[in-house]
Amino acid sequence: MNGPIFSFIALIFSLAAVAAVGLGWWSLRSFNRLRKTFFQGTVTGDMESVINTLVENYNALRQHQAILEETLTKLKSNSRSAIQKTGIVRFNPFADGGGNLSFSLALLNDHNNGLVVTSMHGREQNRIYAKKIQNGRSEATLTEEELHAVELAIAAHQQETLL
Repeated sequence: MNGPIFSFIALIFSLAAVAAVGLGWWSLRSFNRLRKTFFQGTVTGDMESVINTLVENYNALRQHQAILEETLTKLKSNSRSAIQKTGIVRFNPFADGGGNLSFSLALLNDHNNGLVVTSMHGREQNRIYAKKIQNGRSEATLTEEELHAVELAIAAHQQETLL
């Protein structure tokens, strides 16, 4: 009776040993693939040279990042003077028809400086006016449509900033 049980236990242990050897072989194979991938492109393959190369690359990337951050700061500063805010109002200035082909267009930077352009379209002629805007105001008298266009430009930008 001891014979069949002993054989069964020996078979179980043999299968476990074969499985352990297979698992060990698979783990070693996976480790070798990982090692080859990690050391790919290195001449010597020693860990010290790999770490030194990684440190040099890291330092170069930090220098590049500092340059990019400085450039980004300059771009942000320069963009404040670029046109960022727009507002347009369409209207019909003449009672004799023509539709809403006339408009006032406000073009402002971050400091609310810029201009408002008004085009008045009629049957016989088209007139275009431009007025300077400084801090959201104009030295010249603005029409109701021009004021509304400036207000729209400022309000729309404030709305975007809140989002």
